[in-house]
Amino acid sequence: MRQKHGQNFLIDNNIAINIIKAANLDSKDNVLEIGPGNGILTKLIHPKVNNLTAIEIDGTLFQQLRHYFSFHNITNVELINKDFLKYDIDDIERKFISNLPYNVGTAIIQRILPLQNWTTAVFMLQKEVIARLAAKHGSKDYGYISIFTSYYADAEILFDVSPKCFNPPPKVVSSVIKLKNKKSEYPDDVFFDFVKHAFSMRRKTILNSLSSFCNIPKNDASKIIETCGLNVLLRPDKLSVSAFLSLTKEIKKYRICRAEI
Repeated sequence: MRQKHGQNFLIDNNIAINIIKAANLDSKDNVLEIGPGNGILTKLIHPKVNNLTAIEIDGTLFQQLRHYFSFHNITNVELINKDFLKYDIDDIERKFISNLPYNVGTAIIQRILPLQNWTTAVFMLQKEVIARLAAKHGSKDYGYISIFTSYYADAEILFDVSPKCFNPPPKVVSSVIKLKNKKSEYPDDVFFDFVKHAFSMRRKTILNSLSSFCNIPKNDASKIIETCGLNVLLRPDKLSVSAFLSLTKEIKKYRICRAEI
């Protein structure tokens, strides 16, 4: 196990095959794999696609993979020894596939989702994190990352993966999620700032969240919320993405009006 990079190596070939199937690969696809590790997914992906870029942070694993693909004269795999979070992603349309490192998996997803040049992503992470990514408003797992994911992608949880499928086995169950790009434009900064603020005080009402975020009297905050057709006593976990977007629009209007006074 590559503990310093949070990696657990998938060893179950049936799980690997199911992950690849979920991506619906064809010979025209360009794929980017993050953290190929011992190459169990990499070796299944490359025969099915036009080009595969595999980014591996660990120098030893990178050298092992490079030796394997060079020895077998495989020419459609580009191996890069780099931290994905520091890698400059080009504009080629791609699919993403990865058994994501647990310690930076959410950060990687947050970097990928706003990009326009991806179509499908199939990721494996710990089950609790996957549940939060795909959570709907009103559920206990719903939070900032749920809204971030939902804004940019349609999410579908596919299946769970037992710790026995890894070497060494992690202490948690994993899940596989499939994301499809909605091609959403990046929203106004107020949107995600407000969502993050609201969930930082998730036990408070949206009235309290809005008032403290904008530093405005509660009477004004109440009018903004009611303009959006929402109950001031709702907590943030009860608000849909569209509700947060409506509030963001009204927040911007309020700030403009205040600036003109």
